[in-house]
Amino acid sequence: MTVILSRVILLSGLFVISGCKLLQQAHHQQIYDPTEIDTYQLPALIDGLDTVKSFRQSRGEETWFWTQLENNTYLPSENLVIQIISPSPFKQPPKMFSFTVPTQKGQYFHNFIGPYQQWIKVMETGERCFISRQNSRQDNYWLTIFTNVCTSDQEQKFSWINKFKPSLLLEGF
Repeated sequence: MTVILSRVILLSGLFVISGCKLLQQAHHQQIYDPTEIDTYQLPALIDGLDTVKSFRQSRGEETWFWTQLENNTYLPSENLVIQIISPSPFKQPPKMFSFTVPTQKGQYFHNFIGPYQQWIKVMETGERCFISRQNSRQDNYWLTIFTNVCTSDQEQKFSWINKFKPSLLLEGF
């Protein structure tokens, strides 16, 4: 939207324009750089899993949290836990995380936050990838949690997701 402002002065019946300004008004959405946080500052606490770093980023009405896990596959989209607090639930993780949740139905399970869906894919290389999605409603907002963890360790269990539990942070939203 463009707005033109001018000052008009009335001198003895004459109109004189003494100045003119062109202002550009635009709608800006604020996106703040990610801030590194401690794992106890996450909305859902991750127990029984070694983490590398966690981050928080505000995006309008949404707050994104993501945690990098130990990564022996060296692919940036793998070994992440993403948590999003927003006015509506997410079906897929944001594009910046470079992975998607399968569209076919997964297995349903339950943890302290509520029900979640999980998928386990076996890659041609023998790696197993664990993907999950969980949506939980709290008053006026939703907590969405995505995981994408891949490992070549055939013995590794993914039971740590059953230990997710809400943190005190959720009470503030």
